[in-house]
Amino acid sequence: MQINSKFILIDNKKAMELAVVNFTNSRVISIDTESSGYYTYFSKVCLIQITVNSKNYIIDPLSPVDLRLLDPIFKNPQILKIFHSAPDDIKALKRDFGYTFVNIADTMYSSKLLGLEHNSLNYLVEHYHNMKLSKTEQKSNWEKRPLDKQQLIYAALDTAYLESIWEKMSSELEKAGLLEEAISEFEKFTEEVYRGRENSHELNWHKFPNILKFTPEERRTIYDILHYREEKARRVNKAPFRIINNESISKIVSEKMEEEKLIQVFGKKEGAELFKIVKNPSGPPLEKVDFPKLDENITPHEMGRLRHLQKWRDKIMKKRGVDHSMLLSNKQLLQLIRKPPKDIEDLRKENMMSNWKVDHYGPSLMKALANENYDDLLGLLRPIIAKKKVENPNSKTH
Repeated sequence: MQINSKFILIDNKKAMELAVVNFTNSRVISIDTESSGYYTYFSKVCLIQITVNSKNYIIDPLSPVDLRLLDPIFKNPQILKIFHSAPDDIKALKRDFGYTFVNIADTMYSSKLLGLEHNSLNYLVEHYHNMKLSKTEQKSNWEKRPLDKQQLIYAALDTAYLESIWEKMSSELEKAGLLEEAISEFEKFTEEVYRGRENSHELNWHKFPNILKFTPEERRTIYDILHYREEKARRVNKAPFRIINNESISKIVSEKMEEEKLIQVFGKKEGAELFKIVKNPSGPPLEKVDFPKLDENITPHEMGRLRHLQKWRDKIMKKRGVDHSMLLSNKQLLQLIRKPPKDIEDLRKENMMSNWKVDHYGPSLMKALANENYDDLLGLLRPIIAKKKVENPNSKTH
């Protein structure tokens, strides 16, 4: 399969109509998106990249093109749509354009099932093609117009290799007896719905990972500054770290900055606002037990039950060699504790897992929920054998 970095920019009605004819007549298309999320609070899709028959198309959604023309292609079961990290792109495309997706493949999830050392697209291109993709445009502002040539080449290469990689991966998955599992998960990905911070006012503590290293009083200050940052970011539609980054918040707290210093660093208005926050905590000091809380209303009994299910999850991770992102989250486990399924079909209706996972993880999960021994069922699961790729000194940069 020929790989090239040339691209066709689709930024007008006629070009879009011609491109859609090619998409419609294709058996396989590769898809990626570029969004504004590194710069804005409310992320939006700024580019849609599609590679078909070794031709790279870059569709500009900010130009006068009829994006509705893509929906019949995305929902056509006869056309395979290949993504890298499908849930992210599918959620964004559904959010902005209301598309429906049928018949997809995901090279990132496949890389996890195959036990590859890394899961990034850059790694997969090097692993399968001995080529290194440039990372120079990873943090580009995709909302600006006009985009320069280097940005467009970078965007085109995000889909140029996907079909070739999937051909190799699907063969490896089939040989390993993992293809059925992968396809079932892909079907689940098509149901993804975007639930971003646009719909939530909760703070994501994982975005300030070192908070537990601070004193209870300092944690309260960090908590208050994070709330200030979130509200301002939402108001001005700017990425939170561009309002004030974590390093700056840490310095405010650890150096106990006074108003003069805050104004010097952040400007008169913001410096004064930050000083007011520092001097007027919104509540008592935050102890370690105060967060991160999975649920404000969780009871000690539920917490005990959750730890029991977490052990079930840990055993599957160890047995199969999968990571936590491929299993139920704590939030989902808690949901099952509060509303236990009556049987496997009831569990399936919860729509938390793919059909493959319900069939293979469901029986042991039902036993774990009933406080029964399930170890014999875990013995039936197929382990994933980790693979490592030796560095190739002759790999080229594309």
